[in-house]
Amino acid sequence: MPILTSDLYNYLTLAVMLLAILFGYRKGRDVVSVSSLAWTQVPLIAFAIASIGPSAFAIIIYFGYKFGLIRPDPSGYNFSIFIRDMPFDLAVINWGFVALYLTCRLLPNFGSARSAMWLSVVAMSLPNVLLFDLAWEMVSNAFGVGQGIGVILATISLPIITIIWPGPYPSIFDAGFDIGFVISALMAPIPFFGLIGWLVGQLIGWTASNFPRKATERS
Repeated sequence: MPILTSDLYNYLTLAVMLLAILFGYRKGRDVVSVSSLAWTQVPLIAFAIASIGPSAFAIIIYFGYKFGLIRPDPSGYNFSIFIRDMPFDLAVINWGFVALYLTCRLLPNFGSARSAMWLSVVAMSLPNVLLFDLAWEMVSNAFGVGQGIGVILATISLPIITIIWPGPYPSIFDAGFDIGFVISALMAPIPFFGLIGWLVGQLIGWTASNFPRKATERS
C-alpha cells in the first residue's frame, strides 16, 4: 500500500515537514549558538539527496542518452513523469530525516546526540542508495516500467507492522484518508531504521561515557 494516494496528501505532508524544519531552525537558535549547531544540518542534506537524488540521476542519464554519451536500451528512452513526481514520494517516505533534524535542533545536548545523529542518518541513507537504481527505469521506454517502480515504492513504504503481522494485513490500513494514512506514514521502514540508529548511537555514547567512571571506581 503506497503512502500517498493523492496530490492533496502529498502537498499537506510536505507542508507539515516544511513547517517542522522552520520551527526547528528558529527554536534551535535559542538553544545554543548557531555555529555550534552546524552538525544538525546533516539530516537535511541527507533528506535532500535522498528525495531529489534519484530524479537528478535520471536527468543525467537522460541527457547522457540524448547526447550519445550512453547507449540506451533497444526499447528507447523518454523524460517520464516519474522524474517529476518521484521526489514528492521519496520526501514523504523519508520524513524521518526531518524528525531527526528537529530532534537535533531542539535537543542538541541530549545524551550523545551528535553520534546518534550520524548513525541514524547512515541507517536511513543505506536503503535510499538502492533507490538510485530506479533512475534507469525512470527514463526507460520498456513495457511495465511504471508498474515496477510503483511496486518498489509501495514495498519501501509498507508499514513495519504489515511486514511482521501474520496473515492478512490489519484492516485499519485500508482506512484511506484518516487513521490508515497517518499510521502508514509513521510506521514506514526507513524512519524506523533511523530510530534504531538513534537509539544505538545513544546507547554507545552512554556506554562510552560511563566506562571510564566505572573503571576509576574499581581502581
